[in-house]
Amino acid sequence: MERRRRLTSLRSVLLRYLCLCGGGCALILVLWWGIFMQLIDNGFLLSATVSAQACAEARETVASMTADTFDPSAISSLCRYAVVCDANTDAERVTTTNMSAHQLKTALNDLHGGSGNLGMMQYQYIVTMADGATCLLQYDYAVPYADPALRERLPDFQTCYIILLVVLMLAWLAVTTHRTVRTFTAETSRIDEATRQIAAQHPEAVDVDHARIREFSATLQALQTMGQQLTDSLQRQWQLEQQRTEQVAALAHDLKTPLTIIQGNAELLAESADTTAPELDAILRAGDRAQQYLAALRSVGTVPAARQHTDSHAFVAALADTANALCRPAKLHFVLQEQWQGQFLCAAPELSRALENMLDNAVRYTPAGGTVTLTISKADGDVAFTVTDTGPGFTPEALHKAGQFLYTDAARPGNGHQGLGLYLARSVAQAYGGKLVLANTGTGAQVQLCLPMQ
Repeated sequence: MERRRRLTSLRSVLLRYLCLCGGGCALILVLWWGIFMQLIDNGFLLSATVSAQACAEARETVASMTADTFDPSAISSLCRYAVVCDANTDAERVTTTNMSAHQLKTALNDLHGGSGNLGMMQYQYIVTMADGATCLLQYDYAVPYADPALRERLPDFQTCYIILLVVLMLAWLAVTTHRTVRTFTAETSRIDEATRQIAAQHPEAVDVDHARIREFSATLQALQTMGQQLTDSLQRQWQLEQQRTEQVAALAHDLKTPLTIIQGNAELLAESADTTAPELDAILRAGDRAQQYLAALRSVGTVPAARQHTDSHAFVAALADTANALCRPAKLHFVLQEQWQGQFLCAAPELSRALENMLDNAVRYTPAGGTVTLTISKADGDVAFTVTDTGPGFTPEALHKAGQFLYTDAARPGNGHQGLGLYLARSVAQAYGGKLVLANTGTGAQVQLCLPMQ
């Protein structure tokens, strides 16, 4: 059995990073200082106090000299000097110096009472000579090369050595940070791979065992659990959709036989009767529509039919005949309101089925003596078909869920309603960029189907 790798906490990783950074920098500093002191002990470098002592000794020597007898060889090479005659007068002049132009400018500024121009490690003495002239002695409190030739040819050792210390520390911090970043990158890459596996519905492929940080391992386990639950949910949803499809197919199959019997017997009655009664015509038309509904049930989820230009008056007139045939047996009044007439685009058979379902729902829930109204109007570039009734109206749940596949309102009496009427109406509306709107009017229910004119 494979032994699982021991996990490390995120806090431990960060603490180790800080310890490596601080400890490594401290070790570099100790080694740097040790080498530095060793170079001084070996005589390669001079102590910083040597320059100060040399300059202090030069003060006594220079004080006994004059501007004319000034001897540079009597002064240590660790000191910079400048002899100034007639200082603080218009005739001020520098007779002898080994300073650079910048160093001389700084020295004269200090002589005249200026401040802030000397460097951080620079110091200067102002010495009055025997003849009244002024000698400026300047030195750096730094560690110079012991060999004067090296001091002339090489850059300042102390500055270069400090730069070397900074570079070494930055390099160590960069290496340590890179290693820590690689650790986090490896962990986050597992999370990225986990999200891809979950998106592909393969939560079992999520790599949990090779995580090294406890918090990332917990995240991967949570992602794996979430992915498994999501996959199970999608499978259950797919199974539910399959069951609904099977229910629709079974319903269509079960309806086929009684409808065939009804339609066949109605045709026999029509052939045997001397005259065709309106009720018999209604039965025959209803049988034809039922056959169309069966075809619609079988085509749920298929590509909608193409729209064609349709005359609204003729279309609504055919709907009115169907509405009267529905309302007459239920002892209801039917009212048609044509507020607009013209041409519009629609798939006439599908739209007819949708509106007939809306009318059937209105008739189904309107008590005897009530009224069902069909209104066609135009608003905001849409043609609107509105069916209102004087029934009890929609319940709050029905207003939210009516139109969903196979939804039936438990608060309404069971009358064989299968939850397909408004679903088919909403499907037709959405297929052509329209909408189905449900509302209560205060005296009943209202369902409006809107389709764009173009």
